[in-house]
Amino acid sequence: MSDQTDPQSPAQNPAITHTYDASQLSQLKGLEAVRKKPGMYIGGTDERALHHCVSEVLDNSVDEHLAGHCSKIEVNIHVDGSISIRDNGRGIPVDINKDSGLPGVELVLTTLHSGGKYGQGGYKFSGGTHGVGAKCVNAVSEWFEVEISRGGQVHHMRFEQGKVVKKLSVIGQTKNTGTYITFKPDAEIFKETTVFVSARIAQRLRELAFLNSGLEITFTDERPAEIKPERYFYKDGVEEFVKQLNQGKNAIHPKPIRMVKETQLKIDEKSAEIHVEVVLQYNDTYNDQVLCYTNTIHNPDGGTHLSGFRSALTRAINQFAKGNNLLKDKDPQITGDDVREGLAAVISIKHSDPKFESQTKVKLLSPEVESVVGSSSYEGLMMYFETNPTMGKRIVDKGLNAARAREAARKARETVRKGALSGGGLPGKLADCSERDPAKTELYIVEGDSAGGSAKQGRDRMFQAILPLRGKLINTEKARLDKVLSNEEIRTLITAVGTGIGEGDEAVGGFNAAKARYHKVIIMTDADVDGSHIRTLLLTFIYRQMKGLIERGYVYIAQPPLYKIKRKKREQYVDNDEQLNRILLELGSEDVILTRKSDNHNYEPAQIDKIVEALAALEKLGAGVTRYGASLNEYLDLHDKESHTLPRFIARIREGNKESHEFLQDDTARAAFIAAHGLDAGVADQQPDGATKTPFTTKRITLHEIFESTEMTKLLKAISAAGMEIDRFAASEESRYTVTENVGLKTENKTELFTALDVLTHIRNLGRKGLSIQRYKGLGEMNPKQLFETTMDPDKRRLLKVDIADAAKADALFTLLMGDEVPPRRQFIEDNALNVQYLDV
Repeated sequence: MSDQTDPQSPAQNPAITHTYDASQLSQLKGLEAVRKKPGMYIGGTDERALHHCVSEVLDNSVDEHLAGHCSKIEVNIHVDGSISIRDNGRGIPVDINKDSGLPGVELVLTTLHSGGKYGQGGYKFSGGTHGVGAKCVNAVSEWFEVEISRGGQVHHMRFEQGKVVKKLSVIGQTKNTGTYITFKPDAEIFKETTVFVSARIAQRLRELAFLNSGLEITFTDERPAEIKPERYFYKDGVEEFVKQLNQGKNAIHPKPIRMVKETQLKIDEKSAEIHVEVVLQYNDTYNDQVLCYTNTIHNPDGGTHLSGFRSALTRAINQFAKGNNLLKDKDPQITGDDVREGLAAVISIKHSDPKFESQTKVKLLSPEVESVVGSSSYEGLMMYFETNPTMGKRIVDKGLNAARAREAARKARETVRKGALSGGGLPGKLADCSERDPAKTELYIVEGDSAGGSAKQGRDRMFQAILPLRGKLINTEKARLDKVLSNEEIRTLITAVGTGIGEGDEAVGGFNAAKARYHKVIIMTDADVDGSHIRTLLLTFIYRQMKGLIERGYVYIAQPPLYKIKRKKREQYVDNDEQLNRILLELGSEDVILTRKSDNHNYEPAQIDKIVEALAALEKLGAGVTRYGASLNEYLDLHDKESHTLPRFIARIREGNKESHEFLQDDTARAAFIAAHGLDAGVADQQPDGATKTPFTTKRITLHEIFESTEMTKLLKAISAAGMEIDRFAASEESRYTVTENVGLKTENKTELFTALDVLTHIRNLGRKGLSIQRYKGLGEMNPKQLFETTMDPDKRRLLKVDIADAAKADALFTLLMGDEVPPRRQFIEDNALNVQYLDV
């Protein structure tokens, strides 16, 4: 026996004192489980998961369209960061569910695994299958509101963090039907960001409009000063989608090939229905793009529909080539990789009972789909080739040329691989780091030897490696792989990263993400035209040949500071205009006294900082009121003096050339206003009953919900907590303040201001006094220490992660910017010239 004691014994380890019994077990009730473990339900708490919430709500509206009951969807991002989705479908049921005793809407928004998509007959095809989507969004939202137009009435309900705070109530009459949901993501859950990315949402909406011909989708982002609603409507659906994928490329056959098939079958003794639509078109580029969807849900990892299509495509092209003697004995065999070169395709299936890998539906697992998609694709392609033999020969020639190039590329790739395994392996210009764990290391790809020298001197040698690249890389969008691999800078980059490139066997240099020597590959170039071009060339190569690095989140773009500001002895680097505005307020608040004139009360410096910060946020959110033509000060003056709550609605009344506004405090006030004017509660902009019909005197009333009111109420409370009790925002004797500058010096400038928001404007202007702003362009303008502090120090730097939220759009943009076609590129520059923030001239 050993003399050692048992460390797990309670007698030897005082930390183990309790007994493990049933009292140690607990059950999470309702939506509490979702808030505790959001990753299980929405895939995480990052930006991707944030946008997945939008998809969960949006997909319910699309399911209404698939069921034949919805033709329009409206999506709006509001100034306060909330988002609303409205459809004209049937509306969520509001009657009492017998099993739960809850109204239908409350059941589907609060109870997991509840809904109408379990084969009860409400939906034949639907993206939702698990009964957790919308209620998960409710759970991870700070607040969540739903309005349902159904049965001649508009019903309203409100939740906060998944809990009911306003029970279902009728707020008016309507002739319409539909569901209107608005929610604001909870910062307690989404700690990384709660800011919706407009481009990401627009991509999904465009995608849905393509996949659902006849569905009209309108998207408005209310955050910019100039609002430009976008409308997505595509009569020819998926065919137009594929044409857009090939925009800017030369199509080998002018009309896309479309294959459609409907199949009835039995799955586990249950009847199932599968509709297949495959559309493809070849172009003269060297890259492929195949997008897969199930019930309009994007499956980025593919699945059984993708494997069925790929095998059918390879088999059909080889069968046609052999049957028409298009292959010579000396020709290489045409493989799956070869037939996909230059292919743009969309595979869209509708399945009555699909099986996915997870709740986020990234991969389709239904085994029966592979044969259904495979047979329909093979039959459709063979029929096309028989009726269009000339086009078929072109497609075979395309694949044959790809096979020959593949052989040449294999030899070139093998050369690169052997070079990496001999003579020490790593390129001489690479300044490697001492850490060997890829998860802890970073590779900076730096423009030019000069900046590379500064980066090498300033870096942390423990985990930061530097690879300077001289000159401009080859444009990989215009060259085949064998030519690309003859470029010295490209070979150096491939060897340094260590993953290999492209598809294929890793034994001959194919891409393998597991071999990545760094889990952060950071592109660091100058903020000028040449730097932007080099960055684009690098991203083009990585996107085409090392896309797995981007998909795993390994690729970043360094964000050097835009400005260096100097005032007296203070020097500071500034990353963007928003930060510059914050600094202007900080500088303007220094050495000033803020006095409330009504009682000569002076605020402490710490109070001034908090007040100015809250007023700036209040001014920004005020766009949600002023865009409707109302006065922000007038609106703010309506806040409750005790609770600080603000009116939730605004009625915009237009009669002839005259316009007036009426603010409505809450749902009760809105319902009374609607009833008094004989309005349809389900319509925002309408003509009241009994109004005159002549064009010049027609009375119109538009009801808007001020979603920003909740956040503005919080800011009023923060201003009050900082000691500034504002009874009046509009100009009056009670609202006057005095700002005194240069405190402590002989000369003092006093300025009398008439409103609290005037104080904000004046302090911002004071911040600009004596301030010099230097715009940075080149990394060489900073010495090694400055470069590390501003751009390379993990505690201070800003990195922009390269993400492919919209693969179709990314592919099209790379083709447009880096491809052969000049006119589309010129048009792009002309269309976007006025949107450029920083132009190097």
